Amino acid sequence: MDQRRRVSGRRCRGDQGTALVEMAFILVPLCLLLLGIIVYGYLMSFRQNMTQAAAEGARAGAIAPPDQTPSTHFIAINQATDATNQALESFGEGCGNGRTTCLIEINPCPAPSTEQCVTVTVTYDYENNPLMPDIPLVSAAIPAEFVSKSTAQINQ
Repeated sequence: MDQRRRVSGRRCRGDQGTALVEMAFILVPLCLLLLGIIVYGYLMSFRQNMTQAAAEGARAGAIAPPDQTPSTHFIAINQATDATNQALESFGEGCGNGRTTCLIEINPCPAPSTEQCVTVTVTYDYENNPLMPDIPLVSAAIPAEFVSKSTAQINQ
């Protein structure tokens, strides 16, 4: 009995092993922070690519040569679609693939202009097609869909 008291008394003395316990407490939040930075950087790059795709599509539609029937703007819409698809290729995406949708509209420009404008809207459904694995606490901050929109005036 006296022997047990001496052994347990020795275990409680000193601070050997406390660094391991402290490291275990710090390592989990540190890993979450590191993974959060990586996910945020990747998604920020993807979002920038979508914004560039919408801008390239709107620009291509704006400088398209005039159609035989100006009311349809068929050439502008085709060029806008092609340019948007090319800009999305770097992430393996494209318009109408089930994950990414591209809406190209020809509408009157805002007043006081009387010209026509091409608007390209690129939408990615992140909720049903995530780009990154689910990470606790980090994934809750990611929106359900990414939307980028760009407008340019059509040259007549």
